[in-house]
Amino acid sequence: MISQCNGTLERLERGKEGRSMDGRLIELKAWGCNIDEVMERFLDDEEFYFECYAQAMEDPCFSQLKEALEKHDIKRGFESAHTLKGLIANLGLISLLHIISEIVEPLRAG
Repeated sequence: MISQCNGTLERLERGKEGRSMDGRLIELKAWGCNIDEVMERFLDDEEFYFECYAQAMEDPCFSQLKEALEKHDIKRGFESAHTLKGLIANLGLISLLHIISEIVEPLRAG
């Protein structure tokens, strides 16, 4: 699951080079991201959206989740995954939201 999530994030990051913001939004939409709703949330400010996106991709919860899963630390893993779920949902990254939800729910159950 984590490698699938990381792979999607890496493809999106690689895709930003040489592409306009509009082009990246089109690509995100093609991947199933809810861009229309998200742009409302971000007041149609594409630059602000991609600034938030960039910060989100550097969020320490990604590495904390990986570490927690490697150490079988359910509590910390749940906290990191749940934080990422909210972050990903706010960015409208629906494809990743499905993946992280599949990680969150078993951790929630313990």
